[in-house]
Amino acid sequence: MGDTKKKCRQYSIEYLKYGFIPSPKNAQLPMCLICEKVFSNEAMKPSRLLDVVIIPCCNKAKKDLSYFQSLRDKFHARPTLTAMFSSAAQQESDGMKASYNISFLIAKTGKPHTIGEELILPVVSEVLHTVLHKPATDIIKKIPLSNTTVQRRIDEMATDVIDTLYNYLRTVQFSLQLDESTLPGNEALLLAYVRFIKEEKINEELLFAKPLETDTTG
Repeated sequence: MGDTKKKCRQYSIEYLKYGFIPSPKNAQLPMCLICEKVFSNEAMKPSRLLDVVIIPCCNKAKKDLSYFQSLRDKFHARPTLTAMFSSAAQQESDGMKASYNISFLIAKTGKPHTIGEELILPVVSEVLHTVLHKPATDIIKKIPLSNTTVQRRIDEMATDVIDTLYNYLRTVQFSLQLDESTLPGNEALLLAYVRFIKEEKINEELLFAKPLETDTTG
């Protein structure tokens, strides 16, 4: 006699009224919505499913279809471990980006670097709590803005800007202009500007600013 092929039953939406959905890991296996136990494919028969329905731990006997539909929707809406890790990683990345952007604004306005922790983070926390009605603690923790962090961010961005400018100047023709400026205390400063064409527009950038050994009085 030849081998008898084992019939593999497919899930039917009708099985939801018995409290079963396809297993997330194997759609050919039924999973109980109440105890979340996965049964064999052979159990995917209405008669077998009815046997499972009367299992005491599940207590499904008096449950209607709408009850199981609600359970199914809640099960599918639950965040998976992968999704939670992905969300956490995205939040860390967004927090880091915010840290750099805020540090840039601090440098641009010339404010003390301590303003990040002393004022900006409390302001963000207040807006999240009062206006958006969201818990602020976890979000604030992901935006590092200590005095040393802000200084490091500014230094990193400045280095990146300089490197980008130097690399670009190696590929184009540019003009150089030298100028002198004075800092408080009559300290002389040598400024170097470059002009070049980029994307059909004339651009001017500060190449460097270096203190001179003498002061403005000679």
